[in-house]
Amino acid sequence: MKRRTHVFVPLCLSMFAAAMVASACDDASTDDPPVSPPLEAATSDAPSVDVLVPPADGAPDTPAGPLDVTVTFEARVGAQLFDCSTKFAGLGTSKAEVSPNDFRFYVHDVALVRANDGAVVPVDLTQDGKWQSGNLALLDFENGAMGCATDGNPDTNAVVRGKVPAGSYRGLRFVVGVPFAKNHANQATAPSPLNLGKLFWSWNSGYLFAKIEATAVGMDDAGSPYAPFLVHVGSTGCVGDAQDGGVASCARPNRLPLAFDAYEIGKSKVVVDYAALVSGSDLTVNGGGPPGCMSFPGDPDCPAVFERLGLDYATGTPAATAGSAFRVE
Repeated sequence: MKRRTHVFVPLCLSMFAAAMVASACDDASTDDPPVSPPLEAATSDAPSVDVLVPPADGAPDTPAGPLDVTVTFEARVGAQLFDCSTKFAGLGTSKAEVSPNDFRFYVHDVALVRANDGAVVPVDLTQDGKWQSGNLALLDFENGAMGCATDGNPDTNAVVRGKVPAGSYRGLRFVVGVPFAKNHANQATAPSPLNLGKLFWSWNSGYLFAKIEATAVGMDDAGSPYAPFLVHVGSTGCVGDAQDGGVASCARPNRLPLAFDAYEIGKSKVVVDYAALVSGSDLTVNGGGPPGCMSFPGDPDCPAVFERLGLDYATGTPAATAGSAFRVE
């Protein structure tokens, strides 16, 4: 006679186990919170900053790690992109045609504004050994071609790169210029981009914070070519001897802090418009002293330029009214 226990016992155990599972499921459905379905994998073209970790305690969603930041700048002449090989018409009060010669400036203390509490968060700049050093970066839009050949070079840079802590940001802050401590150091031993002789004035005055130049096309009334119109912004009225102990202070710092609350990471860009900068200047006439505006007191070509930068020409500090040369789009 065949024994059936080999079939019956496993069947009973199987039925018992199934009953226990069903009971557990019934208990879970009444006492425990539902289990969330797994997150879908991010698609291959989704940016890393948009991959969010679901919060465990009800806190707002935030990216998991530091954010890579790229602040893009764009040099323009009115509606046109700046280009050393292009002549630009209709500029200044005399509506002159000009050939560009240079377009470079330093920025420092770049920061973003945190959306939830308005805190200003410094961008930790990438130390690339060329365009960025410490908290400073050089924007360079000239490529050494055509009218930019005298002082220019082939390499250009239109971005500032770095990182900020994870979070949501809206708003941008930076200063056009070189920090005081770095402005009066030894240019010959300074790291790039502070090692450029073409952007250094002298021991006491320091660096050219901005070097933007163009020359009107044509001849003046005496039959001579027009002199270039130079916009050289830097600190003036500096006292002390850097060679014997350093500069103590500068009467007119001429650093330009800028704030753009509408700036959005990855969407906005900072536009620097030469047409706006010289809209109150006659590019065919030297009002007195060196051609154009060299930032020193008593230069009749400077007040209009400083107004459009947003600097008080008399004091070298930010003006009460914002300038029109820089904007965010």
